[in-house]
Amino acid sequence: MSGSIRSLAVVLVVLGAWNSVAVAQDKNTDSIEFPGIPDIPVPQGMSYEGFFEAHNPVNVVFGVSDPGAQLKESLINAAYTVKYLKPRGIPYHIQIVLYGKAVLSAMSFSEVYSGYAPLFDSLQEAGVEFRVCHNSMRMLKVSADDLYPDMEVVPAGILQLIKMQMQGYSYISNR
Repeated sequence: MSGSIRSLAVVLVVLGAWNSVAVAQDKNTDSIEFPGIPDIPVPQGMSYEGFFEAHNPVNVVFGVSDPGAQLKESLINAAYTVKYLKPRGIPYHIQIVLYGKAVLSAMSFSEVYSGYAPLFDSLQEAGVEFRVCHNSMRMLKVSADDLYPDMEVVPAGILQLIKMQMQGYSYISNR
């Protein structure tokens, strides 16, 4: 009986060790936390086959005019882009350009859009840049003093999007 127990114990130890290796392979090297954004592990064997390692930095600009669903989807997509690239050591430049009514979400004192604050902060900590359209700010009577820290005002959101595309950034609108 003791031989059976010993054999069972060895099998359990081996299975436990194998399971730990499988879990370690499933997780990216450094999981990056973003509020409200769950981890979605990339299954083993699924990849971009070195494309982003060979073609970097990854340059992306999100144009956001709607402070609702479009902004939420853009923030989520930016977070998942960082979650994929950063742990793999792939350099990236991500910019989110807020124009139109989306400028209202950039106001640090807005009760309506305050739910975005933790995600804005964590994305900025991960290197994502925010640009806010001066034209829209003026039309909506938003002052630069009203904005979250580190959000940079640009003369026109649309021209900022054109500039970034002319510099080789991929444009995402999430519309």
